[in-house]
Amino acid sequence: MFARPTLPILVLVAVTLSAMLLEGASIDWSAIYMRTVFDSGPFVTGLTVALFAFSQATTRFFADSFVDRHSPSGVARVLLAAMAAGVLIVFFSPLPAVSMLGFALLGIGSSALFPLAISAAAQRTDRPAAINVAALSQISFIAFLLGPPLLGFVSDHWGIRSAYGIGIPFIVLSLLTVGSLGRRPAAENIHAFPGETPATVELEIEIWAGKA
Repeated sequence: MFARPTLPILVLVAVTLSAMLLEGASIDWSAIYMRTVFDSGPFVTGLTVALFAFSQATTRFFADSFVDRHSPSGVARVLLAAMAAGVLIVFFSPLPAVSMLGFALLGIGSSALFPLAISAAAQRTDRPAAINVAALSQISFIAFLLGPPLLGFVSDHWGIRSAYGIGIPFIVLSLLTVGSLGRRPAAENIHAFPGETPATVELEIEIWAGKA
C-alpha cells in the first residue's frame, strides 16, 4: 500500500520539491495573483495560466533532446535557474506583462524536473524500478497536493507575493541535491534489477515520464 522511500529516493524528492510546489502555485494561484496585485481582468488572468501551461508543455516536449546531448543534472540546473528567475520576477514585478514573463519562466523551470527524477529513481539497482518510482511519486505528489493550501496560508498572512517568494529556499534545496540525477544521459545508465530485463526498465521509465 505504501512504498517506503530510501535515503537516495528522499534526495530525489528534494530535487522535485521546488518544481512540485511552484507548479501547483502557478496553476492554482497565478490568476488570483494577477487579479489581486494588478486588478487584471478575466482575459489577462486566463492568459497567464495558459502561458504557464504552454511554456511548461513546450519545454517538456523538447527536454529529451537536451538530456541526450547533456547530462540530466546539467539540464536540471538550467531549469532551476529559470525557475529562480521566474520566482524573483513574480515576487518583485511592477507590471502585469513582467509577471507573465515570470510565470512563463516558472513553466519552463518546472517542466522536466519530475520526469528526470523518475528516470533517476528507475535506474537505481537497490530495489526493483517500480518500487523506487512508486516511492518517489507518492512523496512528491503529497507535496504537490499540500503545496497550494500551504501557500494560501502564507498568502493570507503575508501577501500573495510572499507565496511565491517562499519557493526560493526550495529551489536552493533542489540545487544542492540535483547531482543525484546523474551526469550522463539516462539511456546510458539503464540497469535492470535481477528478474527484470532492460526493456522492462525502459518501459517503466517511459510510462512514468509520460511518454507511453
